[in-house]
Amino acid sequence: MVFYDEKDLDSLKRVLDSGALNGGEGFTAEFEARFAEKIGSKYAISMNSAMSLLHAGIYAAGAGVGDEVICDPIVQFSAIATMYNNAHPVFADVDPATYLMAPNSVKERITERTKAIVCTNLWGYPAELEELRKIADEYNVVLIEDCAHALFVTHKGKYAGTWGHIGVFSFCSGKHLPTGDGGIGVTDDENLANKLRAVRIFGESPPELAWNFRMTALVAAVGVVQLERVKEYIAQYNANAKFYDEALKDCAWIKMRYQAPYNEISSYHYAAAFYGDKCGLEYGDFKQAVRDVGCVVNFGFTQKPAYQYDLFRVPLAYGNKGCPTKCPWYEGDFKYEDGLCPNAEDLIPRLMTMGVRDEDASRRNAELLRKAIERIG
Repeated sequence: MVFYDEKDLDSLKRVLDSGALNGGEGFTAEFEARFAEKIGSKYAISMNSAMSLLHAGIYAAGAGVGDEVICDPIVQFSAIATMYNNAHPVFADVDPATYLMAPNSVKERITERTKAIVCTNLWGYPAELEELRKIADEYNVVLIEDCAHALFVTHKGKYAGTWGHIGVFSFCSGKHLPTGDGGIGVTDDENLANKLRAVRIFGESPPELAWNFRMTALVAAVGVVQLERVKEYIAQYNANAKFYDEALKDCAWIKMRYQAPYNEISSYHYAAAFYGDKCGLEYGDFKQAVRDVGCVVNFGFTQKPAYQYDLFRVPLAYGNKGCPTKCPWYEGDFKYEDGLCPNAEDLIPRLMTMGVRDEDASRRNAELLRKAIERIG
């Protein structure tokens, strides 16, 4: 698939001719306006990365020293962004059928210290966003959606990123909308939009201690063009994912993700899970069969839940005061112990992810996967 052509070059030339490469002259504003219109939000705020937007979004939610933010255990990004704000990450478990944040676990984790819930919509599938929004509203906390893998995914007829108070999208080269870098946050809340803008670049809002998170005009110029094509990419990725559906349809011991009938996905890698051990098969034998036939599979994804990494168990951040992991101002008793999220701990080693960006490569890889399955039964 060809991602870039003369239209991208022409858009970049327009920026170069203007001499305003650092985000001025309305180029980023144009991208923001077009993105907000496409996704259906009142406000869109561009930054240099989705990670910066998670950092800023958690700040906008009011989280700081002594506060808690409920995070996803499969990936580390929301928890790291929480620590950037000197707040305490609290991990909710996942639904083993969807691999996504489980609303019942979120509700169990909420305390009077909770300021935000950050839900990650992984690999092109949405979590139970309507339920999560109801919980957020019930407890008066901010729901932030990490949609780095979930551009133009829908849940009950509404785009992921618009169920939350803030939605965060990523545009680095491997994502659905590939600009090389950058991200956009969307919201319908004017106050949250103003807070995000206020911390994007120091000097724009003197009362705020801001960062330097500005998107460059060059990134925005590519984004404007790619935004018109991205749904074509997504349609192709979804078609490519069906090769894996076909390869796995008769396999009882590799489970495909559950897809609710009220969701529409935007495939971003293909994810499934190995349960051969439940019927006497050795995972190691299957991995060897995959290698022998030349199939490309990423086993285990992150290898273990976020909270099992030293980053969350050893007070590494912000000097010798211990915040946020061992903060003297933190009055909670949440600990990052094994067994914290049993579904995530069981699921992660079983995870298998495969690429869907290239049609021919996806077709070949799915056929090789089928052959590996046949080798061991």
